[in-house]
Amino acid sequence: MLYGARSLHTYISSIRKFGTYFAEKRGSHGDLITVLRQARIPVPVDKYLARSAVVSLLVAIGALLLSILICIPLYTLFGAKVFLLTIPVPLVFGGITYYLFSYYPKFRSGEIAASIDRSLPSAITYMYALSRGGLELVEILESLAGQRHVYGGVADHVGYVVRDIRYLNIDIIKALHDASERSPSRNMRDFLDGLIMVIDSGGSLTEYFKIKSSYYYKQAGADQEKYLNTLGMIAEGYITVFVAGPLFMMTILVVIGMIDSSSIILLNALIYGLIPGATLLCVLLLSTMAGSREEAYHVPATTKKSDVFEGVKVKPAEVIEDALFTRLETAEKIKKYKKFFRNPVKTFFENPVYALYIAVPVALIYALISIYMKGYLSVGPIIATLSGAAGTAGAVSGAQMEFPSVSVLDDVVVFGMFVLLVPFTFFYESRVRRIKNMEREMPEFLRRLASMNEAGLTLTSSIKASLKSKIGVLDSEIRRMWRDIEWGASTSVAMTRFEERVRTAMISRTITLIIKANEAVSDIRQVLQIAAADSEASYRLKKDRLGNMTEYVMIVYLSFFVFLFIVYVLAANFVSMVPSGDASENLSQGMEMLAGYDADKYILLMFHATLIQGFCSGLVGGAMGEGNVYSGFKHSIIMVAIAYATFRLLGLA
Repeated sequence: MLYGARSLHTYISSIRKFGTYFAEKRGSHGDLITVLRQARIPVPVDKYLARSAVVSLLVAIGALLLSILICIPLYTLFGAKVFLLTIPVPLVFGGITYYLFSYYPKFRSGEIAASIDRSLPSAITYMYALSRGGLELVEILESLAGQRHVYGGVADHVGYVVRDIRYLNIDIIKALHDASERSPSRNMRDFLDGLIMVIDSGGSLTEYFKIKSSYYYKQAGADQEKYLNTLGMIAEGYITVFVAGPLFMMTILVVIGMIDSSSIILLNALIYGLIPGATLLCVLLLSTMAGSREEAYHVPATTKKSDVFEGVKVKPAEVIEDALFTRLETAEKIKKYKKFFRNPVKTFFENPVYALYIAVPVALIYALISIYMKGYLSVGPIIATLSGAAGTAGAVSGAQMEFPSVSVLDDVVVFGMFVLLVPFTFFYESRVRRIKNMEREMPEFLRRLASMNEAGLTLTSSIKASLKSKIGVLDSEIRRMWRDIEWGASTSVAMTRFEERVRTAMISRTITLIIKANEAVSDIRQVLQIAAADSEASYRLKKDRLGNMTEYVMIVYLSFFVFLFIVYVLAANFVSMVPSGDASENLSQGMEMLAGYDADKYILLMFHATLIQGFCSGLVGGAMGEGNVYSGFKHSIIMVAIAYATFRLLGLA
């Protein structure tokens, strides 16, 4: 305890000393001060640099000590020269640590800028709609700041403006100017600077919001073109590095295996390590790029649930009431379970992840039964092996416990994967298709509401009138909204529940816009028209992106088929024809090296390579084609099934 306190004191003292040094040179770190503000890291620049220096120094010392410990056993073999290797180690690790500290604020500010740019067009549309409804600018900013669950980075940034105006008594021009300086997004800075000029000149905020909304949607289309071009380069790199590269290395290692049997170790590392690892890096890169775009279908938009008792004081519960609350919570849980078991399929369609709660146990049971049916996992040998009583094992079964070989597990793993992923993929893709149809139909639904509102109907009456018209998938959700209203819920609550059921970014923005406009003004016809145009623009962007990305999925499929064809030809027409083991004894002198060549083992490895490559290629196809890994499961299932059938039906596995 005392040692820990001394270490902490030494660490703090070191930071203070370094902090004094960096504080004297504070003026030379103006760029870092700006980046720290943009990254929202509430640490003074001198303290941040001091912390970076101290941590880097500690890492360098630790790396030096570790390298010395590693070199001590090598001293007897190489002499004192081996300790020269310890000199660059602390410099490298200390330098890397300091660089990471220096780079982190830029990385974080870049993430914040991407979050702002992603939601800026729709946020400006939200401001435009409320401005058309007659709200003042400060009220619009306050409303936008309260929608962090929908507008993300823009709402967070506007929240600082509202804080400065309401709590720090700063005028709106100064607050907007400060927000522009601290924003890491160039688009946000341009928007705020233009807003300041409009306020100074007395121009129309409504027209400014309208122009900027249209401008940033066009810019989003241009950014999407750049994204698709980058994706094309990644697709080409994927074929070269992750398909052709492993294929070339496999061919070389198989040939070298005829001379040196130890090459099979490298082949194992390539198939079971390098291919999955490289695919993981590729998927992470694609997921990061997709994260800078609009949210994918599988990402649920967090909604703010309505609280009908907001502002009502709550009396503290007494001991007797605590027991009542416990019973109510238990009854609520039982109600959820009853709802699930009454119609589990409906629950799976609403939340496909729940299908895994059943698929995982079923897959495990299938695996155990399959292994048992193949003659393994007998009860007697298992008990004997676990107890360590060899005599008991002989008495029970006369045999020791035998574990299944890798080749035996092939069928179990492949079909177990099908049992696990097919149900989830079915429900997930069904939900994705349903949501796509909803997003396609949403603009038409909003236009109908706008026309009814223009005819004199309120929003509630317009929803009721929409029941008579047929739109498509949205019809069932409109009926559920009206049912909620009939049971006493307000229109805002009913629409919020609809948003919670669907959970997509586009619909969340649309519903939030309508709810806030309905609360602010009575005539929301123009707001509904704006919402319809906004949702249609978002849907067109997403549709164009998915349409253009389909060709990259085809590239992934084509590369997999090339991989499968070459590996199969190599296994069937080369490896299986090479005599190995006992068959090599009949060969001429000089071919004894083939005695250690196990053709069956190489064919099994190549079979596994096609299965692993198929599964990994499917994930990459999903990340490229639809921006998320979940959509890649269907491609993985198809490719693994093709690879499995090819080797099984043609008699190689």
